[in-house]
Amino acid sequence: MNKTNWWGVGAGLLLAGLALSGPGRPWHSAVGEFPGWTAAIALASAAAVGFARSRAGLERGFAWVGDVPRARFNLGLFAVAFLAYAGVAWFTFKGIPRIDDGLASLFQARIFAGGALTLPLPDDAGFAPIFGILGKREGLVHWCGMYPPGWPALLVPGVWLRVPWLVNPLLGALLVVAIAELGRDLFGTRVGRAAALLALPSPFLAVLSGLHLSNIPTTLFLCLALLALRKLWATGRWIWGGAAGGAWGVAFLCRPLDAAVLGALFALAFLFPAKRLGRCRLGIAAGLAAALLAIGAMLGFQEITTGDWATPGHEVGMGSRGQFGFVQLTPFKTHTPATGWEHTGLRLRALNDNLLGWPWPALAVALLPFLLGRARTKEWLLLLPLPALLGAFACFWYYETEFPARYVSAATPYLFILAARGLFMLREAAANRPVPARLPAFLAVSGTLFLAISLPAHFRRYDADYYDVEEVLPRVVRDYGIANAIVFMDAVGLDHGERDVDNDYYATGFMRNALDLRGDVLYVRNFRERNVELLRRHPGRSAYLYRYVRDREKALLYRMRLAGEEFELEPVEPRTPDLLPAPPAN
Repeated sequence: MNKTNWWGVGAGLLLAGLALSGPGRPWHSAVGEFPGWTAAIALASAAAVGFARSRAGLERGFAWVGDVPRARFNLGLFAVAFLAYAGVAWFTFKGIPRIDDGLASLFQARIFAGGALTLPLPDDAGFAPIFGILGKREGLVHWCGMYPPGWPALLVPGVWLRVPWLVNPLLGALLVVAIAELGRDLFGTRVGRAAALLALPSPFLAVLSGLHLSNIPTTLFLCLALLALRKLWATGRWIWGGAAGGAWGVAFLCRPLDAAVLGALFALAFLFPAKRLGRCRLGIAAGLAAALLAIGAMLGFQEITTGDWATPGHEVGMGSRGQFGFVQLTPFKTHTPATGWEHTGLRLRALNDNLLGWPWPALAVALLPFLLGRARTKEWLLLLPLPALLGAFACFWYYETEFPARYVSAATPYLFILAARGLFMLREAAANRPVPARLPAFLAVSGTLFLAISLPAHFRRYDADYYDVEEVLPRVVRDYGIANAIVFMDAVGLDHGERDVDNDYYATGFMRNALDLRGDVLYVRNFRERNVELLRRHPGRSAYLYRYVRDREKALLYRMRLAGEEFELEPVEPRTPDLLPAPPAN
């Protein structure tokens, strides 16, 4: 009989309380949006699995999943995950970066794909500043992405094949398989496969696998590093130490802070029992050598891109806003412990909604081993990455509003394994009691509600102008025959003539520029009076002002003509639904 671990119960209750302490309801937001449908589907699902024959069928299906040969299961799992995530990348996000961070990584990947680390700064770069790209604004004579080189390097094969949008779905599918293998190694085949099946439809993994962000590769390679460490612990063979250090190094070159935090946890876990260290000394040396090689590569890349090996690109690109800690960021903004605590609560609530996608809090499921009082050393080690990353990013001022909680994505594989472990513990605890808590039935009801209620709610968030990119510009360029041209870009609200500083969606045009800004169409920002300077440099090109109207998800289009020391705007007559009638403009 397992003794109740009251420390684990306390930790589970504390983390669950934190997760539920933020704004909103404990359940998924879609439940509040469709309470009637949720109740009806839950009752119908529960009734359907209440029949003995239905339960027997679910039990047989569950047993079959556990009996499929390992290679066949992993191959099928990979194929389904890859197709699902590729579908998200293409049909939801149109195969393009939707956030400036992803655009900057793809920009650097295009530079790498051409055989260079940086590119000479084009003459017109001053008209094309964008977040995430270092260049004239930062006082450099070249331009490049401001983020670490690991993720752009992984994107290079996709750039060569002209399908960079498929790289993250591929890595996301490998991550699901890695979760299955790590769960199997820790707790057996059934737990590993259940963890993978929980991870496969996760909106959290699906969305991140569809975007051009570095979270999925970082999470994958840290998971592989832990798997390799487990092999080193079991065998003592040096090759596994080298593999662990190499996988950690790739993660470090993608997201250094995530890798440093989790690498420290892995290293501490490796120290116990100490008698293992001597047997694994060659593996430790190989792992350290691979890790140091990655660190050296990072420092060399920073020397070339920022001019100082000790200065990362984000510090140059973000200035004072690139600082960590509870500090004065600007004369008007200070990051305080209270703000960090608020962001921590918001991240935990976002994980509740997005991790499993079920209508009830996901962390309550992941914390089951602790809430049931059955958590032991392995469960504690799987839980620690989440509070460690939450603590690290509580010290950073920014809350990732474009996809909340992605800063703690490296902790998610271990939460899926904990959830699977907890569900089996719950099943065992209820086995000899009159409780209708059968695991297959619970999963069937949860899955039905997920597919019918919460999954559609998740993907309704990603509309045509999701975050930094809108979909009207490429159609307007095509339908109005814009060629050999300069397109000046900005965006406004319903008051078309009012200049504002909200999202101008310039990323939509920047990503279509040639790297040397010498393509057929040059997309630049609207700098108003300064535009004459650029028009004079390109007398042979036609020129347009493209003004996206955020509230209408349509655009205004003007032809631009030089008139002495100024320029004139002539409204283009709409011929498609994408254009609004343009009012006279100054």
